[in-house]
Amino acid sequence: MQKPLSKEEQEWVEGTLEAMSLRELIGQTMQDHAGRLPFRGDDEAGLRRYLEQYPVGSFFIGGEVIQKAAGKAEDYRDWAGLLQGISRFPLLFSGDLEFGAGSAVRSLTAFPPLLALAAADDEALAYEYGKYTALEGRAAGFTWALAPGTDLLLNWMNPVITTRCLGDEAGRAAPLAAAVMRGMQEHGLAACAKHFPGDGVDYRDQHIITTVNSLSEEEWFSTYGQVAQRMINQGVMSYMTGHIALPWIEDGAGGAGLKPIPATVSERITTGLLRERMGFDGVVLSDALDMGGFLSWGDYAQRIIDCFNCGTDVLLWPGVRYFALMEQAVEDGRVSRERLKASVRRILEMKARLGLHAAGAGGENRRAMPLLDDKLPPALDRQVRQFSRGLAARCITLVRNRTGQLPLNPQTVRRVLVIMMNKVTEGRRYERMNLFVEQLKARGLAVDILDEFEPLTTLRQWELSGVRWDAAFAPYFLPLHGMMNTARPVGEAAKAIWAMQHAETVRPIGISFATPYLLQDIPFLDTLVNAYSLHEDTVELTVKALFGEIPFQGSSPVRAEIQEDDYGSGRLQMS
Repeated sequence: MQKPLSKEEQEWVEGTLEAMSLRELIGQTMQDHAGRLPFRGDDEAGLRRYLEQYPVGSFFIGGEVIQKAAGKAEDYRDWAGLLQGISRFPLLFSGDLEFGAGSAVRSLTAFPPLLALAAADDEALAYEYGKYTALEGRAAGFTWALAPGTDLLLNWMNPVITTRCLGDEAGRAAPLAAAVMRGMQEHGLAACAKHFPGDGVDYRDQHIITTVNSLSEEEWFSTYGQVAQRMINQGVMSYMTGHIALPWIEDGAGGAGLKPIPATVSERITTGLLRERMGFDGVVLSDALDMGGFLSWGDYAQRIIDCFNCGTDVLLWPGVRYFALMEQAVEDGRVSRERLKASVRRILEMKARLGLHAAGAGGENRRAMPLLDDKLPPALDRQVRQFSRGLAARCITLVRNRTGQLPLNPQTVRRVLVIMMNKVTEGRRYERMNLFVEQLKARGLAVDILDEFEPLTTLRQWELSGVRWDAAFAPYFLPLHGMMNTARPVGEAAKAIWAMQHAETVRPIGISFATPYLLQDIPFLDTLVNAYSLHEDTVELTVKALFGEIPFQGSSPVRAEIQEDDYGSGRLQMS
């Protein structure tokens, strides 16, 4: 499925493979976390000693999707170059570049998330999404994007992927994901589709426990299988398996009373389905091995060896005790040397496709664009940022406008209420929501903010005192893992929904900067806009759309309206 290697590349792969010691072979199959090294990252002597003892094949760098972007592009680039110069064999540097390189590196460009891209539903835009991610990512030292997400949002209560996917329909997600992948790989960045066999069916979080994709075989192949096959056929270089069970392939395991078998230890899923039945010939990477969905499988030795033996090529963050365990496992026959070399061959082939075998002696990244003031050269930097803003304009979706409230008349709307639904637990707020308020104030509007919901009659008391507003907004934002195991309005944010219904003069305009399913929890909203993120351009353009200065161009990438059979259930009915 992938582009064949040249004779020179194939000779490098085989020569390198034969030159490796057992410990070096093992190291190729481990991905380390640069942020967890036991010394300062710029300690060159420490790095040399570390790589001599633990000759790993790849490092994860940058911020994490579940946390936040971090650091400077130039620092990452210099650090990657330093390690490449030290390492005997070329290294891969991966990162969570799910929403552009700026989702991992603070100084680069963050794009609206994948769900916003799905709302724009344009393959040309998707290709540029991947292309610009690659250009900025390679400039910062990355060679492997742990992206794009190929999950489907089939359960409105799923707390993991929310805006990290391309909607709930395979027919939309498959071509868009493939276009993102091509944009990345045609510009020197390996893509990694994730999370096989597919998140988004369970209402629980695989960071906490093993979750279950409960679709039947037929349903799976018409949804997740359709997306995966498109990615494989078009040459995706790597695939990430998740801590997700697939009962139909495991004789029902994952159902009531049976221990679910996560894909990260399942030979039937990783080898039988992904490799043999679907024909994937690239690198299989596990999801992070410190997640609860993996830890519950068994003790360290059992779960690690099962993970490798099921068909995984690279284990994400197993810790350095992995070396001793694998050396002993090869010696006593629990892991075969032939199986180990097969994985290393695939890893080296990916490195050759990325040109890493031809890196300079000093570790320089010859395919990388230069950086100027921690950004791409000015003309190209402008292109990337214009793309990001253009996508923001294309994604904003008017989901419901029953009473024709939108667009607002800027001549008559002068005083507005903002029911601030970003306080999910006592003492915890998300200050980026202030971007929305600042945009309103910049228009010269008088803005009243309701962010305390005790007593619940606060809003009604304001009304009884004679206060009136020309418009009322109920914006909602909950970042990934802002409240573990949910993406829904909870805590004080849920109380805000209660408080709204005490009012008699307010017709709130819902604006979701997160979950696309706000109508499930606030069905009484007559007006709802989905903006998908607090991406700065998106917030500004959302306010412009509210006042009719630009059109709403997005189409909902999920079935956001309520269906009677959805009440009280998690998984949406498949049509």
